[in-house]
This record gives sequence, C-alpha cells and structure tokens, in this order.
Amino acid sequence: MDDKYKDIDSLLGGLFPSNTLRELFERKTQALGISLTVACNILGVQLRALNGILNGTQKTVDITILSKVANFLQVPREQVVNLYLEAIEKNFPTATISAKKVEFIKENFDLAVLRKAKWIDNITDFEHIEKRLTARLGLKSILEYRKPAVDVAFCVGSFEPKNGLTRAIWIKAAQACFAEIDNPYAYDREALIKLFPRLRWYTTNVQRGLPEVIGLLHRVGVTVVLQQSLPTLQLRGATFNQNGKPCIVITDYVGFYPTLWFALFHELAHVLFDWDEIRENQYHISDDENTQLSVQAREHEANTFAREYLFSLDKVEQIKRYIHDAGYVEQFAADNHVHPSIVYAQCAHAMPKSRSAWALARKHSPAASDCVHYFGAAFEGGERVETIMQPLKTAMYI
Repeated sequence: MDDKYKDIDSLLGGLFPSNTLRELFERKTQALGISLTVACNILGVQLRALNGILNGTQKTVDITILSKVANFLQVPREQVVNLYLEAIEKNFPTATISAKKVEFIKENFDLAVLRKAKWIDNITDFEHIEKRLTARLGLKSILEYRKPAVDVAFCVGSFEPKNGLTRAIWIKAAQACFAEIDNPYAYDREALIKLFPRLRWYTTNVQRGLPEVIGLLHRVGVTVVLQQSLPTLQLRGATFNQNGKPCIVITDYVGFYPTLWFALFHELAHVLFDWDEIRENQYHISDDENTQLSVQAREHEANTFAREYLFSLDKVEQIKRYIHDAGYVEQFAADNHVHPSIVYAQCAHAMPKSRSAWALARKHSPAASDCVHYFGAAFEGGERVETIMQPLKTAMYI
C-alpha cells in the first residue's frame, strides 16, 4: 500500500471501525444527496451488479468496478477490496480443516458409531465433525482431546477393552459434564449413609424421583448425570474421581426404569466401599466386558448391595408366587416403599428362565426416559456442553 494512504486508512478506521462496504457506500450517497440508481449511472455499473458487490453475494467481479467504487468513495482501492472479500467470506465461508486435524479425528474416533448415536450428522464433513465433538466435549480444538488413562480401578495389570475409541469418548463426555457442573459441596460419606434410609422411596415417583435424588446426592458431594449409551457399548454406569469427589454416570441402555435405579445404587456401592481405589485410579466402568476376577468380584458385591437395598431376595421369595396378581404386587411394593416395576424386575432376575416373569417386568416398567430430562438427546443439536448443562444445573444441581 502507498504511504500516502496510511493516514487515510488510520482516519477511516477511527471514524468507522466496523464499516461494511455497503455502509460506506450508503453514507457517501447520503452525503451527496443522491440515490443508489444515480450512483450506478455515475459509476457506469448496473444496480444488480453493484448490490452484489456491496452485499458480498457476487463471487466474480470485474476488478475495474472495485476501482471505480474506491474512487467514488475516495478511499484506497485496497480497503474496498478487503471489505468486499470480508463480505464474500461471510456469505461463502471458505475455512477448511487441516490435514492434521482430519488424521487426528480418524485415529481417535469411531465416526460410524457417533453418526449412529446422532452425535454427528455425517462422517465426511470434518469441519462439522470437529464442531460437534468440541462442543460435546467442552474443547476449543479437537487437538486438545486426550484419551483417558488406561489404568482403572480393581484391574490387575493392563486391560484393553473392545471398542476402545467409543469407550474413551463416552468417558470424556461424562467428564465434560462433571467439569461443567463443578460440584461445590465436599464429599461427606457419613451424610451419604444417612441419606440411604429414605432414597428408595423416591422410586415411587416416576417423574420427579430420580431428579430429586440427584439433587440430594449433589449436596453431599456426589454428582450424578445420566448419559446416552453409545452403540457397541453395554455400559450400565461408571464412577469417577473429579477433583477429589465421587461422580457417577448412569445409562438407560436397557430402557427399563428399574435398571436406572439399580445402576445408581450399584455405583453408590462403589462410592461407599471402593472410593479409595477409584480415587487413586480416577475411574471405574461397570460393564461385563472386563472378566478379570478382581473386577468381577467387586461388581458382584456392588450388584448384591443394589439388589438387597432396593428389594431383597427374601422379599422376592415372598412375592414371586403372587407375581401375576397386579393388585397384590402393587400393594406389596407400596408397603416396601418401591415402585412396582422394581418388584417385577427383581423377580425376573431371580427367575431368569421364566419368560412370563420377564414379560411382566417389561409390561410394568415405565420408559427410562420418562423419569428425567434425557441428557443424550439434549446434545443432538450440537450446542456446547456448557449451554446444555446450564438449565440442568438450575433444575437439579443446586
């Protein structure tokens, strides 16, 4: 740029710091007291072509027209060209994702699984993929993504899970939610134990029970979120160490209302009895994939705790002969402060070969998604995790 234009550019930048080309042009015509049509005649340009340049909707342009516009506005040609290019960029974005990012995404994510889960819309538009994944994981750039540590609680030696890429992003997505909630309460084990005598009763309220329990747990330093299970994973739940506090994620991959509660109390058993190991190893995933005896033993203990707390085997023995009497089951459930679906589910688990018991369990189970705002669906629109979590924080994490 010629030196003689530097002062002009500086002056114009100070006077009109956010001018578009159209704003500059309209200000000039107003100062001259002429219409846009008259200006076109002066420039020798058709109105449609001029509008295309001023709005940035005309991709191809005769460079001499930009020179005429600059002379008309009495500003440097470079300024007019830059303003025109800015307008074009707004209407026709040309940003592209780097080859490094494309390779990184291919190496770290199973795109077919994420599309099936509706986290992304396609597997070829890598700008779209980066935008969706960074939003879901609370990142600024996809290159910030790091797989979680492979050391997990209760494992003896290394454990290489199947579907490792999908498991990793599921873990990181849960951790993004925990970080956003940022529970301010200290973990109080004694306060958690005192809560237990009244938690089971909340199962009787399908619409509000689980959110209210999540709020109660939040105030004793235990954060709980629901998260969509991803295809190829059969994860019931997990317990994490987030800033020295227990954080639980549960899923509705089976779709049964009782399963959500069972998963919650399973994870709470890990919090109560296994927290020291989980805190040291950062997290524990509750699924059936890890067949190490050390892991299976802890899983069995947590299952027993959840089963006995919700509806014990002794109670199953008392009720199972009357399982086809809906009225009797409903009253028995009320007497024991649980939702009837939990009675049916526990009886079905105690009689795994009984088709009728499982049919009754399915018939009398509300949909899991009925009981609380479904976290997974909330993220399908591609909004950032902090935006999605804000109303949930107001509703439950207070």
